[in-house]
Amino acid sequence: MSLDLASFLHHTPENEKTTVFIHVDEDEIASYDALLVAQTRFRKLFITLEPKRRYLTHTHQPDEEEPEIDFLTDYEEVEALLEDAGLDGIHDGEQGILYHNLLFLLMNP
Repeated sequence: MSLDLASFLHHTPENEKTTVFIHVDEDEIASYDALLVAQTRFRKLFITLEPKRRYLTHTHQPDEEEPEIDFLTDYEEVEALLEDAGLDGIHDGEQGILYHNLLFLLMNP
């Protein structure tokens, strides 16, 4: 049984959903609906829900005023963040598997 995106988002906790606003240039701002898929102390990893899924990091260091937001183009960076977050099944067992299944569903609609 497949799960459509609208139903999935209806049951997703609000703190795991976000809209990311990116300045394309001086006049244009793009917005992306995204889901939180991993989190470490200073970084969050989101995946956008646009037709072409993209990974986005939100990094907020304690000594910085503004967070840094970047799209990741190298999947090794995504894997490293997932591992740091303990979502590879080694550190957090069941929860890691759950997040991997979620990531699989998002990448394979």
